[in-house]
Amino acid sequence: MITVTYITARLDPRLDLFFDSISPQLRESDEVILIDHWLDYYPNRKSEVATLLNGRFNLIHLPPKPSIWRGPHRKTKRDFADTSAARNTALIVATKPYIVFIDDLTAVHHKWLEYHIEAAKHKHILAGQYKSVRDLKVLPNGYVVYGLLGSKDGRAEHQPDNNPIPITGGWVFGSNSGLPVEYLNKIGGYDEFCARRGIEDCNLGVRLEIAGYKDKMYYDKNCVVYEDKYYHYSMSNSTWNPMLAEYIPLRRYKTDDNQDREQGPKIFKAMEDVELKHLHETKSFYPINPYFNLEKERELYRNSGSFRSTEKDTFTDYDGEPIEDL
Repeated sequence: MITVTYITARLDPRLDLFFDSISPQLRESDEVILIDHWLDYYPNRKSEVATLLNGRFNLIHLPPKPSIWRGPHRKTKRDFADTSAARNTALIVATKPYIVFIDDLTAVHHKWLEYHIEAAKHKHILAGQYKSVRDLKVLPNGYVVYGLLGSKDGRAEHQPDNNPIPITGGWVFGSNSGLPVEYLNKIGGYDEFCARRGIEDCNLGVRLEIAGYKDKMYYDKNCVVYEDKYYHYSMSNSTWNPMLAEYIPLRRYKTDDNQDREQGPKIFKAMEDVELKHLHETKSFYPINPYFNLEKERELYRNSGSFRSTEKDTFTDYDGEPIEDL
């Protein structure tokens, strides 16, 4: 029993690629969760997705939970990236003991789920390969075809044969990783301190390692997802779209380009210093963010079907400004 989670903040996340490739692999006991940033802004989004899915499997389609950085509950002046909160939304909602995360614009190999099913049997943390490609298509039988390769997954070069290799936490990427929910409960899920800066997946892997799960971590190059490189940079998914720019979450310092170039690196360096001290000096596997409690939020959702309000959450940015000014 596995939860497959697809996270997107894109206007056109190419759900057709995902639906067409995953449908033949799903078992009745599995569940699929789509965490969709645009569900908060497009009234027809849910019906359009349902039409595309065409009843092939049951889909849990939700916007990310309330965040101080992003969405209708935000405290900032505009949306900023908060992938940690989106992934935590799936963790709150998931009902299966093993969860797999993949990114948008993605199709999965026709045996992709088998590798995660096998990992789940042994309570392994499995990182799989990603391939950046052009002209990505899925055939009616679920097989993936593509044209040119883009950037390579350098991790694959370290696996000499078809046997999964042991890895460290820094190799656990959110683009294709499966984890026992039990382990994620122990460390408190993704750290929402990583909002805007990102690197939430590597942060999670290091914390899992600190928590004692290093001997459970493996990488398998045969467990592949494919991302369409063309759509990754297409205008519909670009921050340069002036009509929708206000609602596209940015991984930037502020909304002004000059401020971002001049001050953004300093802000992110300050965040990194706090994170590295937390992980490598304190060696804590708990999140830095003080507000999110995965165990309590899962219980709240089970009992009420709702998420915790962020009304009382606050944050002072690293230049001393409250987030309401960002």
